Amino acid sequence: MGEAEISLRVPGAREFALVIRTALGGVAVLKDLNVGAMDDLRTAADEACDCLLHQGRLVESIEMTVRDGGERLTVSLEARFAGDKRTDCTDRTAVSQAVLETLIPEVTLCACACGCVQRIDLTLPKAV
Repeated sequence: MGEAEISLRVPGAREFALVIRTALGGVAVLKDLNVGAMDDLRTAADEACDCLLHQGRLVESIEMTVRDGGERLTVSLEARFAGDKRTDCTDRTAVSQAVLETLIPEVTLCACACGCVQRIDLTLPKAV
């Protein structure tokens, strides 16, 4: 994978998912994604934000990183958790993962030690 080209951090609140969604529209234009791929990517980002925000820990911020790997584009959404270290994170991610996988060809959910999903990677071919 290439170096991070774009990085954006927003507060960990649902209303800021719109900022991420808008930024991804610009990324799609810069990376020559077609309208369908852009729409799928933006919808997947909404779902990923919902997944990160509705777990057993308070999310302080979400950081989006976009990496251009030549033929593939990877968008990572990572939760920065607040100081509380709960250990009761119940896995409620199966539905989110299923939705994401209908939109994006390659989806990876990375959990932290407590079991909460901390990062979601969305990878798609650029020549869509």
